[in-house]
Amino acid sequence: MDAETIVGQGLALLKQEGLAGVTFRKLTTSLQIKAPAIYWRFNDKRELLEAMAEGMLRKEFGELAPMPPGQDWRPWLREMLCGLRRAMLAYPDGARVVAGARPPNTPTLARIPEFGLRALEDSGLSLPEAATIVYTAVHYTLGHVIEEQDSADAQPTEEFALAYPTVARTMNEGRRIGLTATDIFDAGLSLIIGKR
Repeated sequence: MDAETIVGQGLALLKQEGLAGVTFRKLTTSLQIKAPAIYWRFNDKRELLEAMAEGMLRKEFGELAPMPPGQDWRPWLREMLCGLRRAMLAYPDGARVVAGARPPNTPTLARIPEFGLRALEDSGLSLPEAATIVYTAVHYTLGHVIEEQDSADAQPTEEFALAYPTVARTMNEGRRIGLTATDIFDAGLSLIIGKR
């Protein structure tokens, strides 16, 4: 059994059941193979999840390329981070899978900050300035999508509203005016990378 087939089935299980549904036992059952066939390709579940993270990101980005010369880095970086968000939202718990991946084992994940840092440096920012913006934006994107996926159906209870009235009011007001998760994400990105 090749690694690509195993990763594809892992992503199918993730889509159907979320992260809790991605187990070696379910993989062996659905692929009709024995466990050694998986362990031949992946030493442990973490390696499998990293390969799945790479598969998720490659579906969105293909071969991610550096920013073209002469382009404004702000809209370019914004679009790359929106792509990262789309890739993770395509799967239940997608953000948890990507956030847990180690960049050395997930090349597309490593390219996101690499190309971001290059773009900002090429645009005249110092490496510390570029790193502050790029890593803050990447971590914001990961955290926002984890929260978005974990709290999609959260409703403030009466007890919660009594204990945390301002938070509850904000949640209710956002729903009332149709403030979406995308609106909130875009506003946060604007605070980090600025508007152009």
